Amino acid sequence: MNVKKRLAALLALVLCTSGLTTFAGSAEDVQLFGDIDGSGVVDSTDAGWILRYAADVGSGKFTGTLEVYVERNGQPMPKTITDGGDVLTIASWNNYDLKNMIEVFHQDNPDIAVEYVNCGANSGSGANEKYQSFLNSGDGVDMFIAESGWILNYINDDNYAVPLSELGITEADYTDAYDYTVDIGTDNNGVLKAASWQATPGGYCYNADIAEQYLGITTPEEMQAKISSWDGFAAMGAELSEATDGTVTVAASLDDIWQCYATSTNSPWLIDGKVNTQTAREFTEMIVPYVQNQSIDITVAQWGEYDWMVLGKEEGTLGYFFSTWCLTAGNQLEQICGAEGNWRLVQGPQEYFWGGSWLCVSPNCDNKTEAAEFIRYFTSDAESMEKYALASGDFINNKSVMEKVAESDYSNPLLGGQNQFAVLKDAAANIKLNETITPYDEDLKLSLRLVLHSQPMYSAIYDGNIDAVVEGFIEEAKNTIPELFPEEENTETE
Repeated sequence: MNVKKRLAALLALVLCTSGLTTFAGSAEDVQLFGDIDGSGVVDSTDAGWILRYAADVGSGKFTGTLEVYVERNGQPMPKTITDGGDVLTIASWNNYDLKNMIEVFHQDNPDIAVEYVNCGANSGSGANEKYQSFLNSGDGVDMFIAESGWILNYINDDNYAVPLSELGITEADYTDAYDYTVDIGTDNNGVLKAASWQATPGGYCYNADIAEQYLGITTPEEMQAKISSWDGFAAMGAELSEATDGTVTVAASLDDIWQCYATSTNSPWLIDGKVNTQTAREFTEMIVPYVQNQSIDITVAQWGEYDWMVLGKEEGTLGYFFSTWCLTAGNQLEQICGAEGNWRLVQGPQEYFWGGSWLCVSPNCDNKTEAAEFIRYFTSDAESMEKYALASGDFINNKSVMEKVAESDYSNPLLGGQNQFAVLKDAAANIKLNETITPYDEDLKLSLRLVLHSQPMYSAIYDGNIDAVVEGFIEEAKNTIPELFPEEENTETE
């Protein structure tokens, strides 16, 4: 049978079984017709591609067109992931999580070699810039870790992340996961492309000694009752500033408050493709009193080595808004606040999450079986997830397990023996992801933070000049994301 006849035969098969109406490619485009994965042979894997799409159409999950070709316009199709590699490789910008994960994984899987590969970045935001060239470099890695702020840039491109269904992993494996983590790992077409081993709810971590000395608060229950709303938090800040003559702030930085506020706002950053300033305006209005009564120092920036990182030990602040990954040994709580155990954790004014990491599978993966085992071990298997939670102190992505751990005798000496899981489990269950998130959200959030920390805006905020801050936010956004302002480019061209 010649190529054109094979093309017609398979086209008929696809149309009959799936109801699809478009066949991409032509006889001239196809080198070996039906070789979907470019392996050089037409086998059960290729048939699986067709049958899978047919099943998706039948179930209503897929309503588009099936593109069946090996080579089109001279560009090879992304190859299907395979087995046969020697070492399961996972790319990231650090091995803080992976070190613990690999150690725990090897206890139950001693025959699977796992290796951390540095992607050449020194931060999560840096990885966002590095991954594209890294994954295109030809240096094959099986998986990579992506952060919540920019994961959409990769899972929405099949050249960088393959559906987890390629490994036999589906949404059905995550019925006990926290909903927002599954939402973030799903691409714009509703395809699950990433799975997270952790949920990252955050809370307000405060110095118990300062709280008792200046506010008369002696228990976490008293603290939570006092700051269960943003109005309550602001009132406590004013009370603290007055009691300490402005020498102790209610939070280490404006960014701390923003981190809690931003992830739970219901106002989208883009409406019909245009930047929406509502969140920027509302947040600026909210923080004006903090600046005016000196309950926050607007010049302090989160992660600042000479201010934010030392305020805790120097007793210059009552507290930090910390996520779960800040609370384990060796991380921010210990680094910034010390190991004396005089800090406590409460939920704070609202539920929120900060950060989080997702496992994605590269199209270059040649350890398919091992990758599937690693992902299941940390993201869907309750027994191994509980083991990892107790070994690492990480807040893992399984509701039933976290209920169990929250009721256990687990205690964190950095928090005076508190069980942080008990404090944050309800918060994690109540986190709702804004359904209008876009790949531009993190850049827009950063634009606002940069403006709020720019010296010309300090007096504007103090004076309550909200319009000036919003205008500055728009100008910063234009510089950072010019593609969102095409009318500006047109104006300059004319």
